[in-house]
Amino acid sequence: MKLLQLAACAFGTHRRDRRRVWHDGYDYRAYCAGCGKPMLRENSGWKIVDAHPAPPDRTGN
Repeated sequence: MKLLQLAACAFGTHRRDRRRVWHDGYDYRAYCAGCGKPMLRENSGWKIVDAHPAPPDRTGN
């Protein structure tokens, strides 16, 4: 964890750790570089999520 980023996280400015980004088959996911919280990439940008949920069933079943 980066000390300066951890201070920014306290004010709500989270940034993804670029070395820990992966694609789970549906979405891009990462962890915050400061506090380590899970993040999810949406159309408007990266957002903090409570946990990395299981991907939705997109097969129509």
